[in-house]
Amino acid sequence: MTERDHIDRLVSKWGVERPDYDLAPVQIIGRIGRIFEYIDRALEAKFGEFDISRASFDVLATLKRTGPPYRLSQRELMKNLLRTSGSISVRIDAMEREGLVAREVDAEDRRATLVAITEKGIHLLERIVPEHLLNEERLLSGLTPRDRAELIRLLRKWTLALETNSNDQRYIHYGMVILQPRIALERRRAVGLPDVPGVLVHAVETGGIAEDAGIRKGDLIVAIDEVAIDSQSTLRRMLNKPTPAIKSFSILRGAEALEIKLSVTSG
Repeated sequence: MTERDHIDRLVSKWGVERPDYDLAPVQIIGRIGRIFEYIDRALEAKFGEFDISRASFDVLATLKRTGPPYRLSQRELMKNLLRTSGSISVRIDAMEREGLVAREVDAEDRRATLVAITEKGIHLLERIVPEHLLNEERLLSGLTPRDRAELIRLLRKWTLALETNSNDQRYIHYGMVILQPRIALERRRAVGLPDVPGVLVHAVETGGIAEDAGIRKGDLIVAIDEVAIDSQSTLRRMLNKPTPAIKSFSILRGAEALEIKLSVTSG
């Protein structure tokens, strides 16, 4: 029998107290939250050995990996680190006082300010990174290489879903990321293709059902089982219909019309 962890015990207690609750999400979200606590403590302890916080390390690492001249606007830092303007400003102020970063005027836009890593920041980062990577390796020591590869695949899939949801896109079942119809029209017009209602395939997951069926990035889905697809809600409704198990997709690949069969029995 698989050994029970904290979340198993938690779910078991809720099952007795409130058997009407659907606790399936807790099996995932709860474990991720608990794992994050262990990771956060281990990372902060390691960074503390170098008298730097995790947040400051993230800023230095982000600046360094951009390549020479190792600088970004504050807005770009916010986007990369998923931080608010206020929190980034406070962090940059503190790091500037420590001599790890410096603010510079953008030569192309005198109203804008760039944040650049200093030589002191680079030297500190080069000391930390090897120790940081060993620390992360230790945190992953309970997983085999095969475990890690599968976890990477699933986390990439989940990240893609969350990121595209936040960027006016929508992750749909069967390994496809679909753009809004408005964006589909804009992109087709940009390359001289005629206006046709439909939803545009932004990405296709490697090894997923959509890829196996032959759907590609850039395909425009115009109909499923002869029902016009003019919105994401229509697409979801058609994909979620239990029958038929093999659905017929009418697709435009550029200007070429195609019919693709997609089995949704395992979606």
